[in-house]
Amino acid sequence: MSKIDPLFAYFTILAVVQPARIQDIEAGAEQLFSAEYARKLVGEGLLRAAHETARSKSLVLQIKRGVYFTAPSAKQYVRREGLEQM
Repeated sequence: MSKIDPLFAYFTILAVVQPARIQDIEAGAEQLFSAEYARKLVGEGLLRAAHETARSKSLVLQIKRGVYFTAPSAKQYVRREGLEQM
């Protein structure tokens, strides 16, 4: 299994299911990644940690309480940084 940056995984899922709550992002992990990797992302709290990082760096926009949308600056993260590393 190749290592995927949890923040890249977070934004990949959010791009598909947005606007979303963190619970929606966790539920969507298995749709985009292998079951094994999705369990790791959710079970080890990696998606929640990525969510907190995204919030602290203003990479997501809160559109209502607990519901987030990708900020324009984060879209470049997935395109430029995440895909090139994979």
